[in-house]
Amino acid sequence: MSSMDEFIAQIQRKGGPAYLNRFEVIILSPFEANADIEADRLTSFKVQTLTIPGKNLRTTPNENIYGPTYEMAQGLTYAESVAMTFYLSAEHFERDFFVNWIDMIIKPDSYNLEYYDNYKRDITIFQLDRQDQKTAGYILKDAYPKTVGGIDMSQSSSELGTINVDFSFKEVIQTDANGRVKNSGYRPSTSTTRPRMLTPPSSPYGAMDR
Repeated sequence: MSSMDEFIAQIQRKGGPAYLNRFEVIILSPFEANADIEADRLTSFKVQTLTIPGKNLRTTPNENIYGPTYEMAQGLTYAESVAMTFYLSAEHFERDFFVNWIDMIIKPDSYNLEYYDNYKRDITIFQLDRQDQKTAGYILKDAYPKTVGGIDMSQSSSELGTINVDFSFKEVIQTDANGRVKNSGYRPSTSTTRPRMLTPPSSPYGAMDR
């Protein structure tokens, strides 16, 4: 088997290549922001682009040693926000959807702040194959819109309108195609096999054991 054939075979074993234009997003806003569940579906359908955030280790130098210092893991960090671009309808329905959510968080008439648990929601992202079957997934835990971007208008442009929305979130959880969480916890494996002894144990009597 040639190296190219082996490469293709290895890709196919894992479901084939990931097509970055094949994805699905599920956004469910708070009922107090958008009471019609159809609004969630229509807005989720309008996602044009998005970035699945990476995962980073925060490190710190270990200086309590002799000789050269080196970095040690100190904590876990994610991107500050996740940006999504949405196609914009003529009625600016998508902008209203997220402005309603923000106005639910900070009341525009009184500036009172809503409780965190009332406005945070999970956002689910699925990778799709060419048959629209889910192959992998991610959950943005405790997400909410942080910034609703402006709308750029131009007499010289004939492009479809879009709007950018930045989401704040707590963490990213990877799932399988069915939405089941992967690597839900770190469980170090332990061996249940006793090591084979090369020589039989001896008692204080030495050769008399044999």
